[in-house]
Amino acid sequence: MKGTVAVRRRPGMLDFAVYALPALPLAVVVFPSHAILPGFYAQHTRIPIAVIGMILIVARVFDAVVDPLIGFLSDATMARRKSRKPWLAVGAVLLSIAVLPLYAPSPNVGPFYFLGWFLAFYLGYSFIEVPLKAWGTELARNYVDRSRIATCLAVAFGLGNLAFALAPFLAASDARSFDATALKAVGWGVAIAMPLTLIAAAWLVPNGVVPETDKTRIGAVLRALRYNRPLLHFLIMFVLTGLGQGVFYGMVFLYVTSVLGLQSAFVWVLLADALVTLASVPVWYALIRRLQKHRAWALGLAISALALALMSWLAHGDRGLLPLLVLVCVRAFGSGVTQVAPNALLGDVVDYELFKRNVNQAANFHAMVSLATKFTAAMGAGAGLMIAGLAGFDPRIMNPPDVVAAFKMIALWVPALILVVGGMAAMGFPLDRRRHALVLRRLERQVRHAA
Repeated sequence: MKGTVAVRRRPGMLDFAVYALPALPLAVVVFPSHAILPGFYAQHTRIPIAVIGMILIVARVFDAVVDPLIGFLSDATMARRKSRKPWLAVGAVLLSIAVLPLYAPSPNVGPFYFLGWFLAFYLGYSFIEVPLKAWGTELARNYVDRSRIATCLAVAFGLGNLAFALAPFLAASDARSFDATALKAVGWGVAIAMPLTLIAAAWLVPNGVVPETDKTRIGAVLRALRYNRPLLHFLIMFVLTGLGQGVFYGMVFLYVTSVLGLQSAFVWVLLADALVTLASVPVWYALIRRLQKHRAWALGLAISALALALMSWLAHGDRGLLPLLVLVCVRAFGSGVTQVAPNALLGDVVDYELFKRNVNQAANFHAMVSLATKFTAAMGAGAGLMIAGLAGFDPRIMNPPDVVAAFKMIALWVPALILVVGGMAAMGFPLDRRRHALVLRRLERQVRHAA
């Protein structure tokens, strides 16, 4: 190592909070883009639902190419320019342009309209998400500061989820649902807030400490996937968590509306989930400091799994509404750990790779996680719905008890089991606080020796 590029001052909590601001408008649109928009286009445009499904598959293939490419190029340009902010600026422009037509389609739009704007939207989203999280990894390397940065991101994401859940109440929507009026308001809000929050972050927050490293190459990425044990362990934990949550998220709307018969309650379920997730973030920050990141992650998954299992016993109709909301809150609290721990833990994995191979792969690793997030959400939801359909479930009719039992098994017990296995994997994560401190000390010695 040749040394480091120093910042003018050490970043503090105010820097971390301003840095996290762009995550708020991102969170407003990340959930509806795969959970609300497909159904909305199926109901309100002339695009067949099978074609919409194909478009979603194409989007996942597109992500499989784009996210790793953005991660690789972002790391490569970071080595020369010492800043990831230009990537964020390009992403803000793309996303702000795409979100308005995507969220406000006319009834006569066709498949290419949805496909084109959907891909443009996700391209802008990836231009922001991957470099933004890599920047956070480089903003501070202390074990606790990493948790603070991840907590700020989690709070911003929680506020964004809450803003989306409140959209039917804040917009001039008579139906108090996610109709055309509410979605159009969401699109305008994000188009305005996205560039403003990124300007604030880019202007006020420093780039952080960036070690001088070897040039990022494709071979280094492949070697990390093969030889970096903490990275492989992290990806296993993350994929299991994502699959478990993906199955539930993809089926929760049908569970609430068709299985429990609580059609008008879904907006309240979503609001309760967003409020509790946001409120849980500071609690998980405190638990992470006490238990360490990987153990807190395991605890959160166990709580979520328990809540999902208990949901299978809820009664149909209004009698099930109150216990449903209680269990939704318990599950949301448990899943709140995934808003904090993964981002903080991945930063430690980046440090381990830097120590072992002298290559900064922050954006590459975050690109892997971004791709895993989208893949598990699509695969979990798609597989769950497909299996439920093969079991005979039809949301338009009163299903027989054995079919309802099969749906509950798929929607609740399967994801609960996946989350339990993910929690067990998290307990065995090899890079704990003590080992990360050793990595940091050795990195500092290498820098002093090279200087």
